[in-house]
Amino acid sequence: MNFLVDASYIISGMLILLFMHLIINLLCFCRLSVSSWEKASPASLVSVLVPARNEQEHIEMCVRSLIGQHYEQLEVLVLDDQSTDATAAIVKRLIDELPATQKKRLRLLRGKPLPAGWVGKNFACFQLSQYAQGAYLFFTDADTVHAPETVRTVLEYMDRARVDLLTAQPGYELKGIGEHLLMPLLCFRVFTLLPLTLISRVPKPVLAVGNGPLLCFRRQAYKAAGGHKAIKEHILEDVTLARSVKAAGYRMAFVDAHKLLYCHMYTSFANMWTGFSKTFFAFYSYSLPAALAILFFDVTLFIVPPLLVLLSLFISLPRAVILLSLGNYCLAVLMRLCLACRFGRSQRVLTLLLCLLHPATVILGCLILLNSIRWHFRKLGTEWKGRYYSSQNSSPERLDC
Repeated sequence: MNFLVDASYIISGMLILLFMHLIINLLCFCRLSVSSWEKASPASLVSVLVPARNEQEHIEMCVRSLIGQHYEQLEVLVLDDQSTDATAAIVKRLIDELPATQKKRLRLLRGKPLPAGWVGKNFACFQLSQYAQGAYLFFTDADTVHAPETVRTVLEYMDRARVDLLTAQPGYELKGIGEHLLMPLLCFRVFTLLPLTLISRVPKPVLAVGNGPLLCFRRQAYKAAGGHKAIKEHILEDVTLARSVKAAGYRMAFVDAHKLLYCHMYTSFANMWTGFSKTFFAFYSYSLPAALAILFFDVTLFIVPPLLVLLSLFISLPRAVILLSLGNYCLAVLMRLCLACRFGRSQRVLTLLLCLLHPATVILGCLILLNSIRWHFRKLGTEWKGRYYSSQNSSPERLDC
């Protein structure tokens, strides 16, 4: 029993350190604000680049929010990546509806067949970069919706902070219970594991983060990093490209933009399971020791304490163990609450209540990470949007389903 007491004290100490790290990150995390409109924004042409594959549910809202930007020097390029649904037809209709003076603001590009050795999104982004004319390349996902001030605010911040790549924490539109449970894990990982204050200050590539809903590059930084062609086989392309930008000697920043854009990443729990399974192990650079370490700490810090509290209802445990375990569980929930209060968009009451189920969220995250590891080492590969990517190589094959 002394072992349990000692272990509980150690867990308490580690959680307190994580909580302090989280609070520092939240306090220092810069929020993009439209108050910067008081300063004149750069007049450079911005190319907003949207890869879209089978995005008929989202593409109209995304494109309307982009062509409605309060920034004149703007071109919006949407690449239809071999879609089998109405994605291209919707974009074509939006072009036809534009006034004659605005039609050049939006273009629809037809994606070429995917070559061997490329991940689909990377090839789509590479094609977009070949057509883009802007001094800034603003990549965004087709499931995002942007406030009218987004582009202007991003450029003003990049100009003021003198950074060459800006990426951001978006807001997430959460609908089902599964999304409410699991999606906050993304934010929890970033804010408890990464020293966010060092991302723009330290040139080490390992201290880089990228987020697909918003990646805005100065053209010269994108070219110097090799663009998407240099990372053509990488599943986790946003993080890998951010690291490449730093490795090329350019500066980046990671900011809070959840008030300016949001996205609805997955439309079902099954899609979320598949989407996270393809990226979770990649986030740790396919390092088995790193992934196993995360699994160990997740179980130890976030699952064991509530289990000990429940176990105390059936067997006798030292009072110190029960109180420390209850405190450790409450501290983990408090960390989730802090993130929910900062980044929650809607259904605030439900979001806050589900923070109490943080151990269940961590269990789901551990299971997905284990599945991601299994896919990698059993050579099962990854299926995404009708394409199959082998874990031995990244060459895609067309699926019949």
